[in-house]
Amino acid sequence: MRKVKLVKGLKMTDINEYLNERAEKLIMYKMPRNEDLMEEIFKFNPMNLQATPSESLSKYAIGLAQFLIYFTSKVNQSRVKLMQKERLLDLYISRSPIKAKTKIEKRRLVITDNAELHQVEIDIEALEAELKMTENLEKYYIELINALKRELTRRDVEHRFTRDERRL
Repeated sequence: MRKVKLVKGLKMTDINEYLNERAEKLIMYKMPRNEDLMEEIFKFNPMNLQATPSESLSKYAIGLAQFLIYFTSKVNQSRVKLMQKERLLDLYISRSPIKAKTKIEKRRLVITDNAELHQVEIDIEALEAELKMTENLEKYYIELINALKRELTRRDVEHRFTRDERRL
């Protein structure tokens, strides 16, 4: 693996290579999605909570925590892609010799003049929509994990209380 230095004239491919190397070193994107477990968790009926073994609840909490790591890493990856595409578009616009009365008009003219930039603009819109769609979702996963943990704690306290009652 060659080292990539972050310098002023760095190309997008060098940045992506650097990011991929860092992601590999940080063991990012290694967490499994575990789709079968996630399907089971999201189909879980809380009305069956008492009949659900503690081992299953623990499995659900750990599975959700793993999925949260995976989910967050993918959302962050999309944020980085969005940032790169916006930066690329801004660079093209700022370096373009096209003259216009406003920045918005210049942006529109530059994008219209270049098919690649039109695709970049479409990609930006898609990434913005994806980020809006996933916004705050991790909070709901955390809340579900915490609810499972609270149930496990409640069961443990109840079990200890029952055991202590028998001793008396």
